[in-house]
Amino acid sequence: MGSDRPESDGDTPRRFGSYTTARVSAGRVERVERHIRRLRRDAARLGLPRPDPEEAEHLLVETARRAFGRANGIVRVEWSREGDGPPALVGSSRGLGEDLDRWRACCAETVHPGPEARGGAKSVAVEAYTLARDEIRDRGVNEVLLFDRAGFVVEGARSNLLVVDEEGRLLTPDPALGAVDGLGLEIVREQHPQIAPAQLRREDLLQARELLAVNAVRGVVPIVVLDDEPVGSGRPGPFSKRLREPFFRPRSG
Repeated sequence: MGSDRPESDGDTPRRFGSYTTARVSAGRVERVERHIRRLRRDAARLGLPRPDPEEAEHLLVETARRAFGRANGIVRVEWSREGDGPPALVGSSRGLGEDLDRWRACCAETVHPGPEARGGAKSVAVEAYTLARDEIRDRGVNEVLLFDRAGFVVEGARSNLLVVDEEGRLLTPDPALGAVDGLGLEIVREQHPQIAPAQLRREDLLQARELLAVNAVRGVVPIVVLDDEPVGSGRPGPFSKRLREPFFRPRSG
């Protein structure tokens, strides 16, 4: 599960590579340069040659322009290969969907694959994430949380996690457990360097003041219900409002 090497399903080689997913607002791709830096960083972590930054940026911007014009949406660029073939850039797009101000989540049945050799890279064709995203759809929630075999939460299927514990400390699952090194979490850390790594179990999440999902597309979204139980007050808290600001404040240029 979640192997870093190309696998085959019969005679079909599995894709292997890195990708990045960006929000498009009124036709503009948010944080283009940071997404390209992340794509290249993760390619290197996976042992692939880095894609040309100008080609990757052009594909990201052109995919958004063709798909959305001046509307909103989501674009993805991946740098991947099939089997032992050379890597190539591939662009795709999808609608933005509902932009909810709070999420419901549940604990995944899928076990997190652990740190392996991905080095925090956002990589394609990791089976555990595919199964976990299927759980989101099948269980009618906005996110599922993946735990390792020791029972510690690692990340969500589509987000990194932040926790405001009972003492008001801002925590995130210990990166050594194997979470993706997400751009959204990186943005939050720049504003709040006091975020501390922690090993957290399900009961810690239910006892927390706030539980927050964070990614570059949705920003910071409070998880107010976990396994049909309220988290904290069951409503968005002060941290969720404060941490959301850097993602959606107006920017010039």
